[in-house]
Amino acid sequence: MINYFEAAEKTLRARGLLETALGNLERILRYGAPSEYPSADMSKPYTGAKSVNDALADCLELAEVMREIQVTRDKVEEIDDVLAQMDEDDARILRLWYIERKSKDEITEAVCYSSTSSLYDLRNKALVRFALLYFGAGAMPSM
Repeated sequence: MINYFEAAEKTLRARGLLETALGNLERILRYGAPSEYPSADMSKPYTGAKSVNDALADCLELAEVMREIQVTRDKVEEIDDVLAQMDEDDARILRLWYIERKSKDEITEAVCYSSTSSLYDLRNKALVRFALLYFGAGAMPSM
């Protein structure tokens, strides 16, 4: 049985890392892409095969990076869409706690709350709401 509370936490923690991954993947495209593809000199047998194979390998690698960028963007958008459906205060607590990884004192101050222990209650309630929106009925707390 899935622990939806933990799954929601993992999903939200991953959100910030996915944003960083996007930057890294896009950097690969900017700096790792070959500036030009070498062409084989067909007048000499076997002389250009390595350069053609290298170019094909580079193309396949870049295609994989581009696919991974799209998959990562889609996941970030999926998480952000669920946060956008939530009450603004709940979404803010989850963003500060899991995505921005602020300290509990910083979050307490940002949401104008008096105690850190109350903050845990707010976080737990917001996390349950996120889990319900993200995972559906399976995430409903059992009574």
